[in-house]
Amino acid sequence: MGLHRPGRDVVRRPAGPGRADCADQRGRGQPRGRPGLRPVIIALGAALVLSAPVTLINPARIYSFLIRPSLIALWLSQLIVFAVYPRFAARQQDRRLPAWALTVVASAFALYGLWVTIQHSAT
Repeated sequence: MGLHRPGRDVVRRPAGPGRADCADQRGRGQPRGRPGLRPVIIALGAALVLSAPVTLINPARIYSFLIRPSLIALWLSQLIVFAVYPRFAARQQDRRLPAWALTVVASAFALYGLWVTIQHSAT
């Protein structure tokens, strides 16, 4: 059952009489006390715009400098995905043995990629 008041959207849920969500309290429904993504997006955009002229001066040096941290972040993010896949498969009620086998093989490839990236950065 939904109620509409001027300037407010209040939705009552069947979970209890005192429970109401006010959609207009924080704009897009963000919980109180939690900062939005807007300042982060603005900061990232400003950093990108300010660093763009530097990449035009010597792009080869900048790209070779940034490729290693980028590859390390890539391999670490893949390891996180592979590590949580067995849990996801268990929640989906898939068979556990194939999920774990796939995780072990994929993690081995990711660890090898991470090791190669770090070894090449040392030389």
